Amino acid sequence: MGRKPGRLEKRIAGAIASAASTHYLRKPDLRELLEVKFPTLDSVARAAMNELWFRAGRETGWRLTSVNLEITNHCNLYCTICPVNTTMRRSKGFMEPALFRRIIDENADFDFVLTFQWGEPLLHPEVFDLVAYAAGKGVRPMLTSNGTRLDPERRARLLDCGLERITFSVDGDRETHERIRGYSYDRLHADILALRGERDRAGSPLKIDVSMVVDETTGEALDRYFADWKGIADRVQAIPKFTPRERTTACRELWRGTAVVLWDGRVSVCCADSEGAAIVGDATVTPLQEIWNGPEMRTFRRAHVEGRFPRLCAFCGEYDDPRVSKRFS
Repeated sequence: MGRKPGRLEKRIAGAIASAASTHYLRKPDLRELLEVKFPTLDSVARAAMNELWFRAGRETGWRLTSVNLEITNHCNLYCTICPVNTTMRRSKGFMEPALFRRIIDENADFDFVLTFQWGEPLLHPEVFDLVAYAAGKGVRPMLTSNGTRLDPERRARLLDCGLERITFSVDGDRETHERIRGYSYDRLHADILALRGERDRAGSPLKIDVSMVVDETTGEALDRYFADWKGIADRVQAIPKFTPRERTTACRELWRGTAVVLWDGRVSVCCADSEGAAIVGDATVTPLQEIWNGPEMRTFRRAHVEGRFPRLCAFCGEYDDPRVSKRFS
């Protein structure tokens, strides 16, 4: 269960995250991400066991510990770097609340749930009720948003629904953001400031992050992005864009402990699978724990260990920028 750690436990878990990111992964900028995902010693231990299973090249993972639930793949923006409203061919829809609740009920020991995969989750008509349901079951809810639906009513509901952390997508500075997203940078900035002010006045524990995708079109704005948002967001993150590149090593994502459930219940092997091309099960029929170590997932892991990368994985890479660590290598 995603319980809140005590102060000492959080400090110890944070020290482990710092050591792991710096000395084991050799990616110091991932420290904050590890702290967010693994704030308790129990969660650290589960992550370590999944890593051991990956290093051992096993066909099974040790334990499923979290889930990305795509509550919708509808979106109200047409971002040039995102497939949702540009190249995505699979059908659009909204996750049935009953499926969301069943997954949470069956996995109340999960460390966290990310109510996002592709699309804009604040378009789901029951998003606040779904987040509140997960929180009520002790599963830490997080959400990623494009920030276009931050009117006063929704801001108030974000503060009241039990959400632990919200991450807003920001693509660099004003010029790059508006070119990529077609949405006002100044309005987004003002709305996030308003949410932060309301949070602080209410004494809400909600954390507010921003995240930037780095590629050849945004890299020049990376330093300005960090400067602009430092002191405003609780965490300022930059991630490399998925880029076609031949894979030569096994991807630890298959062992990391996270399941990806698309809006219709199909379960994919990875968050990079925007088209649902690598489906390993159906959460409307089979519990996630069974799918995660089921025959399809074992086949995927065995192929990676043997260097026979499936089509989705064979040319899955990330943009090179020395200022930003890759996540899937």
